[in-house]
Amino acid sequence: MVEWTDSQIRILIDERRNRNDEYHNFGRNRIRFWDSIATRINQEHNTSFNGHQCKKKFMNLVQNYNEIEEHEEAERERPEDEFNRICSLNTSNYRRNRDVGNTTPAPSVEEVEHVLSVRSSVR
Repeated sequence: MVEWTDSQIRILIDERRNRNDEYHNFGRNRIRFWDSIATRINQEHNTSFNGHQCKKKFMNLVQNYNEIEEHEEAERERPEDEFNRICSLNTSNYRRNRDVGNTTPAPSVEEVEHVLSVRSSVR
């Protein structure tokens, strides 16, 4: 297994991005394109990557990125259950009120007991 450093990956991504037109002009046979990227990385980092390794690494990066995006999109589209909806609403209301100074102190124990006793006597 080939180990890649962040710097090597950065060159790989930058070269592929900056040479996008060239990549598409090669048609189906892009061996020379990937070999030239390998040469660039090897010159800068004193490594011995070949074009096939560069192509494979880039394709894996793209695949991993797409999988992450799909997962995040599925999370955003997941239907929210009632508990999560109410929790989100309460959290956002609390933050909004806190930010504008509209905080209401929690009721005292006596106030809660009074409300509960009134409700139980009404039944």
